[in-house]
Amino acid sequence: MRLTVPRFMRTPLLLGLALSATLLASPAFAGLTAAELALDSAVFGQFGAVTFGNYTANNETEGRIAVGGNFIGGGGHNICFNGCSGDTTSAALGATYGALNVWGNVTGAGANPGGDAFIQGSNAAGSTLNMNYYGGTGIVGANAGTIQGANFVTTSAASAGTTQNMRTGVPVTTNVAAGTVFPFPSTLPFQTALTDLSASLKTDAQGTTAQVLGAYVQNGQTGLAATAAPGGYGSKKYGFVTTTMADLVSYQNFSGITATGLDAVFVIVSGTSSSALPNLNTVGNNVIWDFVDATTISFAGQWYGQILAPNATVSNPSGNLNGTVIAQNVVQSNEYHYGSYILPTNSLSGLPVVPMSGGGSTPIDEPSAFAVMAAGAGLLAAARRRAGARR
Repeated sequence: MRLTVPRFMRTPLLLGLALSATLLASPAFAGLTAAELALDSAVFGQFGAVTFGNYTANNETEGRIAVGGNFIGGGGHNICFNGCSGDTTSAALGATYGALNVWGNVTGAGANPGGDAFIQGSNAAGSTLNMNYYGGTGIVGANAGTIQGANFVTTSAASAGTTQNMRTGVPVTTNVAAGTVFPFPSTLPFQTALTDLSASLKTDAQGTTAQVLGAYVQNGQTGLAATAAPGGYGSKKYGFVTTTMADLVSYQNFSGITATGLDAVFVIVSGTSSSALPNLNTVGNNVIWDFVDATTISFAGQWYGQILAPNATVSNPSGNLNGTVIAQNVVQSNEYHYGSYILPTNSLSGLPVVPMSGGGSTPIDEPSAFAVMAAGAGLLAAARRRAGARR
C-alpha cells in the first residue's frame, strides 16, 4: 500500500527531516567558543608545560612554563633551555608571558629560567632564582630566598631581599603595585579553555562514524592508523582515534600513529590511571593525546605528541616527554622537549565552536541531536493534530 502524505503535512515533515539530517551530517561538539579555541592554540604554540595546580620540577623544560599553583624546584631546574627566547606576546594570550610564570609560590631549590620570571606569591627560603642575565624577576610577595643574575627585580614588597651577582646599574624597584609586577589575571586564565577543549574533542570523536582506529603490527612494532573523519571541519582534515589506557599499556613496542594527509590527530584515551605507559617512538607534532578521564598518568618511557590531561597528575620517571604537557599537576623527573614538537598554531582552527550571542561573551547553546529530532517529531505531531481536526 502506498503511503500518501497530505500536502499540509509535507512542509513540517520535510523541515523535521532536514533539521535532523543537518545535525547528523555535522560533527557533534561540546561548548567550546572561538575565543577559547584561539587561546588553546596559543597555549600549545607558546608553552612547554601548563599546570592548573603544582609543578614539581627536577631536570629541564625547553619551553616556557605556566603554573597555576606552586612551583617546587629541584636541582636547579632549567627553563626555556634551547626552547624559547624572550617573552611571548601572542594576542590570544591577552598578556606577555615570560619563561617562568607562577600563580603561587616558588619553593624547593628554585629554578634557572632562560628569560623573565613572574611570580604572584613569594620566593621561599632556600630557593634560588638564577636568572643568568637572561631576564628579570617580577615578584609580588617576599623574596625570602635568593635572586641571582637578574636584569631587573620588581616587587610589591618593601625590600627585594637577597640579590646576588647583579650587573652594575640593574634596577631594583620595591613597593610596586601588584598588578604591575604580575600583569596577569589573579588565577590561571587557561584552565577553562583547555578543559573545554578536552571535553569537546571527546564529543567530536563520539559524533563521527568514520573508521578511525586500526592497530597494526609491522617489524614487531604496534602502530595506530588514523583516517580522516567525515563532517564539516572547514578546510581541515582531522583523525579521531579512540583507545583506552589499558590498550596503550599493552603496546610494549609502540611505533606511534600514522596520520598521512591529516592536519591533526586527536587521540581520546579513556581510563583513569596508568602506572606504566610504554616507550613511544617518534610521532608527528600534530597529535594531541586527550587523556580526558585520567587522574594519574605515569610514562615508563619517552613519549611524543601534545599531552592534554586537565584532571591528572602527570609524571615521567623513565623517559622524556616531547611536546606540550597540560595537566592538573606535574611531577617531572626527566626532560620536557618542546622546540621541534610545537603544535602548529593553525592545527585547531577547523574545530567547531559555539557561536556567541550578539558578538558578546555568552555562548549560544547548540541544539543536540535529540533536541533537533524532538523538534522534528513535534512538527509532525502538530501536523497530525491538524489532520485530525480537518476530518
